[in-house]
Amino acid sequence: MANQTPFSPTPKSRIPSPAIVAQDAVRRFPRWALVALCIAYALAGFVGREPWRSEDLAGFGQLFDWLGTSHRSWLIARLGAILLLGLTCISTWYATYYLARRDAAQPVPFAFGGEAKPTDYARAIADGALLALIACLGLAQLGHETTATLLQTALMALAFFGLATLRYHPIKAVFALVLSCAGLLFLLHGWMFEPSHWLRLSSWKSSAHMLVWFAWPAWALAGLAIIKWRKHWLSLRPAAHIAIPLVIVLVHLALLPIATQQDRWFLGALPALATLAAFALPTLRRGMKSLIDLFTLIFFSGCALVIWVVWIAMQTGVPPQPAVNVTRLLPAFIPTFSAPVLLLALASTVAWGLLVYWRVGKHRPAIWMSMVLPAGGAALCWALLMSLWLPLLDHARSYKPLMTLVQKHIALQPNDQTSDGCLYVHGLGDAQQAALRYYSHRSLVQANRGVACNWLVVDGEAMPSLQEYVAPRTWQLIQTIRRPSDKNEDWLIYRRRIDAQN
Repeated sequence: MANQTPFSPTPKSRIPSPAIVAQDAVRRFPRWALVALCIAYALAGFVGREPWRSEDLAGFGQLFDWLGTSHRSWLIARLGAILLLGLTCISTWYATYYLARRDAAQPVPFAFGGEAKPTDYARAIADGALLALIACLGLAQLGHETTATLLQTALMALAFFGLATLRYHPIKAVFALVLSCAGLLFLLHGWMFEPSHWLRLSSWKSSAHMLVWFAWPAWALAGLAIIKWRKHWLSLRPAAHIAIPLVIVLVHLALLPIATQQDRWFLGALPALATLAAFALPTLRRGMKSLIDLFTLIFFSGCALVIWVVWIAMQTGVPPQPAVNVTRLLPAFIPTFSAPVLLLALASTVAWGLLVYWRVGKHRPAIWMSMVLPAGGAALCWALLMSLWLPLLDHARSYKPLMTLVQKHIALQPNDQTSDGCLYVHGLGDAQQAALRYYSHRSLVQANRGVACNWLVVDGEAMPSLQEYVAPRTWQLIQTIRRPSDKNEDWLIYRRRIDAQN
């Protein structure tokens, strides 16, 4: 993945490096395995999943409107999101690689030689950064949505790449910076910040609680890297390999308490945070590496076990308690069985078992090895959720069950040949309207517009203001339906009375 063009020499840093790495510890992570992991992680959550409420569905609806209402447009929208996630991963890898090539980032030279070569060392650090990015728990859902948040993250990673490569490839770096900054300025213009929350203790507490799980495990290793490399960024001339990602992370942290959507705002800092985490890897001692492996093995194996147990309970009723819990939370959900899905989940679980077996075996040390289990475990659990639990999650988080009820009541009405093209709507939010357009393939018209539509869909909370826009005597209430997974969301379906039609 790395460019083999020789770099211009730079003067040696006078600050000692905390990294002590031999050449044997910087062997390459198998490229086929790294690419396969990235592809599997990217496809899980994009293929076969319904758009979820609310931002995912609203963003998907906008793309669907721009591209048209064909199935090809759906494919393009999903493919665009996959490419943005891929751009984030590639930019993170190359940004870390070029930062690790700098003289200040290099490990301590040995008295009789044998220290890691600069190119091999940089490549190993970059592999660790990409694995750390995939391991971040917060990337799983938000990184698989068709929203502007994913575009923001990809542009931030591209800007990070531009800053990291400015010294070596100025033309490419300037192009990346201009492109990313232009896009970020456009996106940040629509971001919502509330300066009145800066001073509230509750905002800081919520930020800290969110970061604990959202940026795990990168934040722990990033903190260790900041401590280990403190002489490099506390000096009068801070070393770029720590200073650049640290500044990006600090900017996101400074604005985090006043951001209205804290997790989506901080998603843009994950590439830089993963790079900081990677620079902690060559400073880890054997005991710390063993602790990371043990905790990761217990945590992700336990999560995978829970996912499998609940799925088995949904299919067979044994053990009974998980099945009862699912029925209580989602009484309208009917579990389905799919042999291909089961085979995919089994393959993912077997791959995890082989990965664990490989990791606990005796191998030559490599600085990226401590991130293999976290990345593999995060990919495993996400793949299991997007296979075994996907029908359950789609039922709970998508609008498809509600749209099925809407279509059922509209389609069963006789003598209605003029209303197929449009629907009146009143009180529906952006995500709700996107769902109605996507699943019904009808154009939506606000109830106060003078267009002849024979159907009216109203959000239950907007009923008090409905009479301001339509005459009640011209409409007949057909059905009140409720979103199966939300007892607080009711929709009312009206049909124009026969004597009131044209």
